[in-house]
Amino acid sequence: MDFEIDVKKPHDSFFKGIFGDITNTRDFLKSYLPQDLAKKINFDKISIADTEKEDVEYKKLYLDLSVVCEIDGKPSEIYIVFEHKSYKDRLTLIQILSYCLVMWEKELDENKKNLTVIIPFIFYHGKSKSKFHTNFKDYFDVSGDLQKYLLNFEMLLFDTATITDDEIKRDVKNLYLTSALLVMKNIHKKADDMKEIFEYILNLDDERVLSLWRYIITKKDMSETKFDEIMVELKGEKMKSIAEIWWERGEKKGELKGELKGELKGFYKNIKSGLEIKFDKVEKKLLLSIQKIQNLEKLEKILNKLFIINDIDKFKTFVQETIDDNPKKQKA
Repeated sequence: MDFEIDVKKPHDSFFKGIFGDITNTRDFLKSYLPQDLAKKINFDKISIADTEKEDVEYKKLYLDLSVVCEIDGKPSEIYIVFEHKSYKDRLTLIQILSYCLVMWEKELDENKKNLTVIIPFIFYHGKSKSKFHTNFKDYFDVSGDLQKYLLNFEMLLFDTATITDDEIKRDVKNLYLTSALLVMKNIHKKADDMKEIFEYILNLDDERVLSLWRYIITKKDMSETKFDEIMVELKGEKMKSIAEIWWERGEKKGELKGELKGELKGFYKNIKSGLEIKFDKVEKKLLLSIQKIQNLEKLEKILNKLFIINDIDKFKTFVQETIDDNPKKQKA
């Protein structure tokens, strides 16, 4: 239960900290898997698997969470992919398919008679409703009579933007998991609009309260005045420990500013070099637009996209979409 929040990737580290606990993962799946699927799973025999695999070219692939289980008595896995971006990521199902292929190729090499059943599940908590493809056939523009010849699979989707706080409280019986889901769902709101959530999580024991506040304080951009105001309203013995986390957060943010500046420069340099190699001439306006992005995850997306887009206009469009959805500043 005690886990660190990576201040560079607070969403991801919080998700992995919460769902790295098998009790939370089990209760989440019991609450949000379709009933026809849930009743086929032996929840007493589920476990968290290593999500680092290597493909045939020795390129490492990572997935957020892989749950090993039995479905209808047969070895299976549920891949839970965590996504908090609000733009349409067309690569999500491709990445899942790549991960599946790595595992299946390994099983074929081992002469396994039957391949492992793999069910993809996207956990999404962006600011707005998700825009993912949920069926692989949606990647293709073909008529209905041709679709039967296409590769196809469907993914499950949990979207915090389409579920209410009351529904989460109703569906999930695990108080810690309920509190974590409520925090993740509402983390994009202003601090004043989260006061009810702050009060709700105080029902937990001290250790769990502090684990949630580490995430809240790392992610929320609150002024010292606003923080003090909230602490006064909440009161209680736990507030002293929460205040200590606040000051630690300030120290860490100061330490990270220099480190973040260096990483940003590295991305700008690599993207510029990639553009020059791929398209020869690079518009200064495009480079200036990219340098306005001070979010490492978005810059990484742009760099990765550069390798697969061969049309400069399509690349410009992707960069603009990223800027439109991008926080002006990486939260250090």
